[in-house]
Amino acid sequence: MGFAGLFSFGHTALSAVGGYASALFVIHLGVKPIFAPFLGGAVAAFFSFVLGIVCLRLRGFYLALVTWAFAEIVIGIAKVQYDLTGGTQGLRTVGLFGPGAGRVPYYFFGLLLAAAIIFSIYLLSKSTIGSYLRAIRDDEEAADVLGVNTMIWKVLCFAYAGFWAGLAGAYYGHYIGVVDPTLGSLGEMSIVVLTVVVGGMGTVFGPVIGSFLVIVASDLFRGKLAALSMLFFSLLMILVVRFFRGGLMQVFTARNKASS
Repeated sequence: MGFAGLFSFGHTALSAVGGYASALFVIHLGVKPIFAPFLGGAVAAFFSFVLGIVCLRLRGFYLALVTWAFAEIVIGIAKVQYDLTGGTQGLRTVGLFGPGAGRVPYYFFGLLLAAAIIFSIYLLSKSTIGSYLRAIRDDEEAADVLGVNTMIWKVLCFAYAGFWAGLAGAYYGHYIGVVDPTLGSLGEMSIVVLTVVVGGMGTVFGPVIGSFLVIVASDLFRGKLAALSMLFFSLLMILVVRFFRGGLMQVFTARNKASS
């Protein structure tokens, strides 16, 4: 969303694809659980690549609508294919580190994955490819005229994001022991969008900061206050879009400039 300006609402569906693929690799093909999430990410990247070829000639609202439809199709298939996915009850899978491993190994493995994602996005943002993506975001026609193969880079950007989404979904599925259709729901997608917008689109560390705020707020709204969570998040989204288009990173940058 931030670097290439591609507003996809099917991102969490790719997490579900990666989660189901990883679980199926372990259950039916005997793949070691520690390696299965990377295969799940590769499957999600393939689906994302194909989806990109099909729909990335669309822009704005139309792209968001088509990717949302893709997400609903994925969720629908996951709900009805009981023999393959376990239906609404979900598909049970094994942990990454075996029984009795506890949560500590998952914490460090998850921390390692998060660091790898942030570092790879940082390198991408500083590379020539990152400049291409920003040019596509700012003015796709001008980028095309200047020799940037906009279609190719958009599809590869889609596949790149799809790989990390699938890997994250697979990690989450093995951590809790089950993959179910809610992993790719629109509610989960709204949280992803909120973390990006609140933190700051087009920045490396903005979504990291936004995720802390949104996830902590989600935990605070559990239980009796759960009904108020949507109201709070909607209000937060409106305030950020209205007054701080750059999210929290804009606020921090402005304060640093003022202090200097």
